[in-house]
Amino acid sequence: MGDNDAVEPMDTSETPLFWYYLEDCGRWHRFEDDPDNPLRSEDIERYFRRNSTGVLIRQSSNRHIEIDFSGQEGNCCCFMAPPVLWEWVDPTCPYQLILLSEVSAEYQTVAKYVKTDGLLDRSIVSISRIQNMDLWDMYCLKKKQLMRNQGVKKIQEKRLFHGTQIRNVESICKNNFDLRLAKEGVYGRGIYFAKHASYADQYSVSSTDPLSLYGGETQGLQGQNTKVIFLARVMIGKSTVGQMYMKKPDGVSSENSYDSCVDDMTHPNIFVIFDPYQIYPEYLIRYKLW
Repeated sequence: MGDNDAVEPMDTSETPLFWYYLEDCGRWHRFEDDPDNPLRSEDIERYFRRNSTGVLIRQSSNRHIEIDFSGQEGNCCCFMAPPVLWEWVDPTCPYQLILLSEVSAEYQTVAKYVKTDGLLDRSIVSISRIQNMDLWDMYCLKKKQLMRNQGVKKIQEKRLFHGTQIRNVESICKNNFDLRLAKEGVYGRGIYFAKHASYADQYSVSSTDPLSLYGGETQGLQGQNTKVIFLARVMIGKSTVGQMYMKKPDGVSSENSYDSCVDDMTHPNIFVIFDPYQIYPEYLIRYKLW
């Protein structure tokens, strides 16, 4: 602004105030833009003016919202929000498996991921969305930490596949992948993910057992031979070629900072993660064998 530029006073008496929340790890949304959100900007502003260091809590049929004003500056707030596609969120459950409708756009998108390489010629039995608020919060916090530590505004993420046994589904949905169970592999001792479902299929073990879920529930097909794979959201960040001896992506050197290991830098198909907080198990796919 030059010396001759005049500053025109603004009349803000009729200007509406809007509050925004940070959702899906990085996108800002106005509260009014979410029809399922029980809070509106005027409600938040009214509470904030009464108690600028308090915690506003609202509970609805499918949302649990906490806005912590303490330690925040100006009109910043913390909003514990699930991803936009989540529904019927029950904060009292460790996790929920939401069975997707075959006609939904979400189902079709995930199914396309499964069949993208044309090699996994299997019949998909079901696709379920995994809703675990605790794991989602940890994933988002880890993303913020990496961005802050590396001084960047974006961390590379991918949706990748992991094959496993049906008996491991409950633990992964509830507690995430367990690095303590990782065995030494060609590209390091970490949690392995694949770009293509057909590769993850090799590590999925067929079973006639039903899925045992939280609360004693089961998802059927008992007696039918099926397999499961996870489609996870994974922060791969900066990658380096993995080596068998590695227990972290930096290897034995601290000169370079990496977040994951891969099989090939030019055309990676395998990704190894050494920190479970860089993983969110997003979908469970169950399919039949021919």
